[in-house]
Amino acid sequence: MKSFDFFSIREYFPSPENPSASTWVYNQAKHIQQFGIKPLVISPTPKVPFWINIIKKKKHAWKIKSSSQIKDYMGIDVIRPSFLKLPSKYFFEYDIKQISNCISNVAKDINPKFIHAHFGHIGVASLNLKREKKIPLITSFYGYDLGSDKSRLINHYKILSNNGDLFLALSEDMKKDLIEIGFPVDKTIVHHLGIDLTTFSPSLEQKPIQSDFVFTIVASFERRKGIHIAIQAFKLFKQRFSILNAKLHIVGDGSYNNTLRKLADNDRDIIFINNFIATNPRMLVLNEMQNCDVFMLTSITLPNFDKEGTPVVLMEAQACEKPCISSFHAGIPEVVINEETGILCKEGDIYGIADAMMALYSDPVKRESFGKQARKHISINFNKEIQMPKLEKIYKKFL
Repeated sequence: MKSFDFFSIREYFPSPENPSASTWVYNQAKHIQQFGIKPLVISPTPKVPFWINIIKKKKHAWKIKSSSQIKDYMGIDVIRPSFLKLPSKYFFEYDIKQISNCISNVAKDINPKFIHAHFGHIGVASLNLKREKKIPLITSFYGYDLGSDKSRLINHYKILSNNGDLFLALSEDMKKDLIEIGFPVDKTIVHHLGIDLTTFSPSLEQKPIQSDFVFTIVASFERRKGIHIAIQAFKLFKQRFSILNAKLHIVGDGSYNNTLRKLADNDRDIIFINNFIATNPRMLVLNEMQNCDVFMLTSITLPNFDKEGTPVVLMEAQACEKPCISSFHAGIPEVVINEETGILCKEGDIYGIADAMMALYSDPVKRESFGKQARKHISINFNKEIQMPKLEKIYKKFL
């Protein structure tokens, strides 16, 4: 049996079937090994009864292969125990118990020094494992675990806040949210994600002068991503300013797909690109970022308070020297600096977003200046070469 320094626990860890899932968790696990710290990823793998998929009329779902054996995935040891998932808010408690049981079962013969749980509900599900192993528990929060999940988890969070050992927030905004619901100030810290600036870098190829002007969105098709807002703003931008050579590329897929396509209404300038069916989804995303003129992500807060954390795509696009249009939302103002690396608008402000599109469309000097400042900002504050040593220091306190 191999020895491991810690458990990294996340449901949707990247796999051959879905390599784009939770790539930041993979990157953390991969790069922390350069400091001599060895993780074992436990990725509880949901098995949804076939009759539920029929009722929900799901044409497909990610069919990730579960395994009770430790297997290598691109240099990371991963074990993918299965659990029966009932995908409904009414069975939320049941699903957490199932996750808790399955991670305890596969971890019983392994004795690391600590646990790092990704997302609040996984922190809750890891409490039993913490007690069984008598080891510290770190929990990272990312956004929806303090939004749509918060009401269902608030009582569990009281237990987690009293028994967890450290809580990592992606932004000052998120740290404030955690403290407001009772997480201890002295155990709650901000730790930014870091990206690979060698992978996400400006394209070396010059864009043809006569080519279309491209705005690009990369996101899962969920309402909180605000893609519907961007579509409406793009149409308004073209109409108000009589723009004929602009395109909107929308990269991704998800449950909101049909709604977005109906809203686009067969506009030939709005192009949907499903990166999940591409041979190399991550390379497709990189190419889209490098070849666009402006990157967009107009996130909104939903009525159930569901919101973002600090979207990684905004870091990646800025590392490619792309100016961004986004919103004053959650931790985004820490990632995109308004009027320095991009333009931020009020949530849902279609006219403001259309004006921002025009401001960047019509001013190549501003685009270049914002792009240069964007990469500099990311290289200082969201660079894995800086953030990983900080994570190493956090981990070593528990080793």
